[in-house]
Amino acid sequence: MSQRRFGHSNNPDLPASEAVLLLPFGRQSYLPAIADRYDGEEVALDETTDRIVYILRGAPRAVTLIYSGMGGPAAANAVEMAAANGARRLVVVGACGGVSPDVAVGDLVAPFGAVRGEGTSAYYAPSAFPAAFDPELVSRLLGSARARDGVSVHKGIVYTTDASYRQGGEIYEDHRGLVIAAECECATVAVVGARLGIASAALLFCTDNVTLRSEGDRVYSGLADPRVERAFTACLDAALEALR
Repeated sequence: MSQRRFGHSNNPDLPASEAVLLLPFGRQSYLPAIADRYDGEEVALDETTDRIVYILRGAPRAVTLIYSGMGGPAAANAVEMAAANGARRLVVVGACGGVSPDVAVGDLVAPFGAVRGEGTSAYYAPSAFPAAFDPELVSRLLGSARARDGVSVHKGIVYTTDASYRQGGEIYEDHRGLVIAAECECATVAVVGARLGIASAALLFCTDNVTLRSEGDRVYSGLADPRVERAFTACLDAALEALR
């Protein structure tokens, strides 16, 4: 792969720690909640980047929080930015929709890999390359997540899509029994992380599941749903514990 150059995009310098949390969704809800919980100090960046960066002063160890925005391209840019500034370990903390009926709203999902249903990862590796997370970091996340009271934790494969409003047979029929949840960043982060030499993993909280019977389970309510709020907090605390 040719040498990466950032001159055309003004890749920003920032005081990134070796451990990074990547939040892809929830600029007006999850992001301020994390900053408040862990005494986040926002890092001033050049106006040419859409990423938002905090140093979490109240975390158990030095951690940089990067809000990327939703989807593979935004997540890839955030991983590139983290790697260029010294990151060595990165955990995605994000929302997912359940695909397996065993995954309830408020459950946690610790994927060890993802189906590459998005397009960004193709720029980093051939289609046959697996979107697999770092096994040691996945193991640490699982142990930390399972130590949380009041939440169930599932391990498996997720489906990463670019079209969150057009999920259909390619997930719920073609991958029935194979994937447990759907989201928009994991495959990208796994492949980009592998290409850049970053140990990456993800811990997700389920916000909805269209395979369940209850209408309240099939519709996204975010932090207004106490099950989601509890899962989000457990997910965040477990991820930061694993990064220690």
